[in-house]
Amino acid sequence: MAMKPENWRDIIADRLRERNKNETSRYADIIHYNNRLFDTAVKLRQENLDLKIDKKIRDSASAVGPGGSASGFNADVAAITNAQIQALEKKVLAQQEELTELHKRKGEHSQMVINLNQKLSELQRLLTEKERALAEQTAMCVMLKDELEEMKASHVTIKDESLASQLRANTAEDKLRLVQDENTKLLNLLMEYKSRDAEIMNKENDKFLKEKKARIESELERAIRDIPGPSTLGPDLDRFDIDGLPEGVEFKFDAHDGEVNAVRWSPIERIVATGGADRKVKLWDVGKGVCEQRGVLVGSNQGINSVEFDTTGSMILAASNDSASRMWSVVDHRLRVSVALLLFELNNLKPFTGAGLIYSVYRRGFKPIVLGSSAFRPIRIRS
Repeated sequence: MAMKPENWRDIIADRLRERNKNETSRYADIIHYNNRLFDTAVKLRQENLDLKIDKKIRDSASAVGPGGSASGFNADVAAITNAQIQALEKKVLAQQEELTELHKRKGEHSQMVINLNQKLSELQRLLTEKERALAEQTAMCVMLKDELEEMKASHVTIKDESLASQLRANTAEDKLRLVQDENTKLLNLLMEYKSRDAEIMNKENDKFLKEKKARIESELERAIRDIPGPSTLGPDLDRFDIDGLPEGVEFKFDAHDGEVNAVRWSPIERIVATGGADRKVKLWDVGKGVCEQRGVLVGSNQGINSVEFDTTGSMILAASNDSASRMWSVVDHRLRVSVALLLFELNNLKPFTGAGLIYSVYRRGFKPIVLGSSAFRPIRIRS
């Protein structure tokens, strides 16, 4: 069991007693000598008083009158007494001088005592201030202890809250993991549905292509039947088989970086315009028996869906996936007109007959939109 600490007042009192003892031990001999001199002075005063009384008695006895042997005896006694009185007077003078010196030392000692009392008062004042400061420090210490206890309690509360927050975070992570797993499952299911839709669309596209191919073949067969004779075909007759269909590939070249979405022949020259997913419209010259690039028309922000020449072959119009149509001149390949149709997506362009530059723009699922312009005037949209 820990011992109870001593009271600070007792410790300070013991230290003061010890310091007083050490300070007074230096003057112990002087104090003792002073006390002895005081005792001696008191004794001498008493002897002096006795001698004075004895002298008065003798003086009164000598005043009675001279007579016979008694007067002789008295004379002798008076001589002896006078000698003793002179010796005593000398001794009294010495004692008085010594007493004066003692009084002087007493004054010095009194001044020292006064100084020591002043120092003691100053020390007592300092002690009072120290006690006051110690009391303030003690109160502050108690307050700090209380605050420390409160902080410990707050720390425990915060620790509990942190554990609860960690548990909530773990629960939220588990829920997030479950949601992510469910999202992954939904994404996989969506991908399956998308793949099924793609397969269905591919089948529809294949069916549409087959039907279109069959229709083109039938049209070609009808066109061949309407030809009066082989002499009108000239050297192009060698490209067809006995049924009148093309039997080989005339040109094969890489037109675009990606898919090719549109191809159109120029109405007046042997120029082919192609549009692809690389956002470019390219012009190809096929009149010399080889395919040579004649120009690149740029300006679209998305892939090209459809291209079309005007009736004069000097302008070309293209529709792209950014819901806009653009018009270039074939000669200098400059962009002349750009129209953004933000309400729908341009999928197909068809020329109208007549003067000027007239086109119709089609979108699947909507009624046709007419896009018209004359020369470089602004494009107008009409339903």
